[in-house]
Amino acid sequence: MGAKHPQDLINKLECSKNDFIIACSYLVRMGIVNRAGDAIRYIESKNLQPEDIFEKYIEYKNKQNDIISED
Repeated sequence: MGAKHPQDLINKLECSKNDFIIACSYLVRMGIVNRAGDAIRYIESKNLQPEDIFEKYIEYKNKQNDIISED
C-alpha cells in the first residue's frame, strides 16, 4: 500500500477532504469495513473514487428502505 498518510491518498485520488471522510464513513456504515483506518486501506487497495462509494451507499439505503416498506 502506497499511501503513508491519508492526505497522500486524498491527493492521489484528487478529491476533497470532505468527500474522502464521508466515503470512509459510508464504508463503515455499510459494514464493508469496521473502522475508518480500514476504510482508508480498502479505498487504496481497490483504487476507488469517493463518487463510486456514494453510488453504492445510495443503492444500499434504497435497498434498506425497500425492506422497511415491505414490512
